[in-house]
Amino acid sequence: MHKELIISIIIVALIFGLNYVTQKNTDNTVEIVTEKLTIVRNSALEEEPNKDKITSDINMAYDKWEELDDIMAYYIEHDELEKVKTALTSAKSYIEVEEYLESIEAIDNCIYILDHIHEKEMFSLDNIL
Repeated sequence: MHKELIISIIIVALIFGLNYVTQKNTDNTVEIVTEKLTIVRNSALEEEPNKDKITSDINMAYDKWEELDDIMAYYIEHDELEKVKTALTSAKSYIEVEEYLESIEAIDNCIYILDHIHEKEMFSLDNIL
């Protein structure tokens, strides 16, 4: 009986520990990518947008997502990650053809999906029940 209790406590501790690590990673990833996308969005909203700056900013956001996406693929549904990549690719494509209003819509969609992933993966009572 004593051995089973210790094993159960270790398993519960591992579950909470791994949840903490994955939650921190998700928080950091969402924060970093959202910050970079907000910079791109603000640049695209300017009176006369600088195409080179916007293009380099969206490429940095895309590259950062590609870098962080590999780790998140271990514990987040792949269709959620694909939605983010699709929205980022759309925004990148719109920026390349200088359709800034459409790129802002794609960026907003991407930020919304990132927030959804963050809320969905958060350790809360709503998610437990």
